[in-house]
Amino acid sequence: MEHMAKQRERHNTSSRGNAGGTARRGRRAFEELVGLIGLPATLELVRERGGTTFTVPLGMTYRGQEQREKLVQLIGREQTTRLIRRYGGTSLYIPTCRQAVVDRRDVKINRERDELARQGLSERALVRELATRHGLSDRQIWRILKRVLPVSSGKAPVAERTGSRFGAAC
Repeated sequence: MEHMAKQRERHNTSSRGNAGGTARRGRRAFEELVGLIGLPATLELVRERGGTTFTVPLGMTYRGQEQREKLVQLIGREQTTRLIRRYGGTSLYIPTCRQAVVDRRDVKINRERDELARQGLSERALVRELATRHGLSDRQIWRILKRVLPVSSGKAPVAERTGSRFGAAC
């Protein structure tokens, strides 16, 4: 009975932040996961299970041990241990980070644009090329090229400007 009360308390604590909206809740969940298991493991979780809620296994039953081993294969033993220590037996939401994926794509498009411009292509020709490469309309490419994008690590083209704390992470 005491265990069920603790579960309810954990659930109520994790669902209090709903007033901020889905995007803010997703960013907060992402930042919390990064702090707990690190960026590479968090990105793997987002890639594999983004947009879903799953029960973090305790590993006490055969099925729980199987689920734990799947997590170990995905994010590593130490990260799985940390995740279970913190969230074991509770439901955990993994954000999709859709905006981060779009931002990363847009940064790539801007880098490719800069490279094509260095090769001497006109703006219209390079927009047509980028639209074909990325399966987008030319209007969408024009919008992307006009947008202010977050800064990512590495060499930043002139088109990139200031951005969030995690760059194109989430």
